[in-house]
Amino acid sequence: FDTTTAIKTSVYAEVSEPGQTAIPARVFYDIVSKFPAGEICFEREGTTILVKGENSKASLQEMDAEQFPSFPALEGEQLSINRRVFREMVDKTAFSAYMGEDKPIFTGLLFETDPDAGRIHVVGIDGIRLAKNSAPISCKEKLRAVIPAKTLKEASRIIGDEDSDISLYFSQGAFFITCEDTIIYTRLLDGEFMNYESIIPREYKTRVRIEGKMIARSLELMLVLAKEDGSNLIRMEIGNSSLRLGSASEYGAAQDEVPIFMEGEVLKIAFNAKYLLDVFRVVEDKEVFMEFDSRLKPCVIRPIEGDKFLYLVVPVNVAS
Repeated sequence: FDTTTAIKTSVYAEVSEPGQTAIPARVFYDIVSKFPAGEICFEREGTTILVKGENSKASLQEMDAEQFPSFPALEGEQLSINRRVFREMVDKTAFSAYMGEDKPIFTGLLFETDPDAGRIHVVGIDGIRLAKNSAPISCKEKLRAVIPAKTLKEASRIIGDEDSDISLYFSQGAFFITCEDTIIYTRLLDGEFMNYESIIPREYKTRVRIEGKMIARSLELMLVLAKEDGSNLIRMEIGNSSLRLGSASEYGAAQDEVPIFMEGEVLKIAFNAKYLLDVFRVVEDKEVFMEFDSRLKPCVIRPIEGDKFLYLVVPVNVAS
C-alpha cells in the first residue's frame, strides 16, 4: 500500500493460530526471494516475526498492524477482459506515457469504452508521441478514466499470461483489477486528458507500406551512432521504392536502405530514432502503413487492415 496504489492477495496456508501483523515489505521480499524453493513458516515471538524455510531462517521486527490503512471497498462499473488482451493493450501503450512530474495527467493511460462499437481503447501521450490500442469488449456504459501507467505496468506483470478473464472496476476516483485471489487498487489521475482524436491527421500526402522488422533493425543500426551525441537524430528520405536512413556523430556516420511500397510524394524528414523504435518494438504485424503529410507534421503508423492500433510520432524540425 502506498499513497496511490494498493494490492491484496490470498494464498493457501495451514493456519494454527489466526492473527495479523505488518512487516517491512521490501526487506521481507528480499529475504524470501533468497530462500530456496519450498514451504515457509511464519511464527510470532513477542514483537518479532520469524520466517523459516527448510534450512534458512530470518527474523523481522513487526510493525503496528492497527496503523495499516484499510483496503478500499471494491465497487464500480465492472468489465470482463481477457488478461492477455489487457496485458497487450498496456504493454503496447505504456511506453508513451509522460515521464515527468509537471504534467501528472499524462503520466497515466486513458481507458475509454465505446458501447456502440463494442470497443475499449487505451491511449498514452507524452507530447512527442501518441500510442493507441483497441480491442473488442462487451460493455453497456461509456466509461472514461486516466489510470497511472506505473500501476498498470505492475498489474500487467502480476496478472500473468493465462488465457482467462480478469475484471476491471471503474468507480468515482478509483480503479480496481481483480484476478483470481488478487485485487489491485489505484486512484485515478485528476485533470482533463487531451482530446487526442483532434491531433491525429486525417489526410496524408505520402504513404509507405513497410515491414516492421526491417525498419526496426534499421533504426537500431542508426541509433548506434545517433545516440552518441544525445540527440538520437536520424534523417529519412522516402523515395519511390526505398526508405533511406542516415545518422551521424563525431565517431562517424551510418546509412541504410529499406524497401517499401510508396504512394504519393517523395519526402525528406527527421526523427528521434528512439521514439520510432519504441513503436516498432511493440508492433507485431508483418507490415504496417507509415503516413506523412509534411516534414513538420506527425507520422502516423497504423495496421494494413483494421484499427487495433495507431501510433503518432512528431518529427524533429531540422534544416531541409
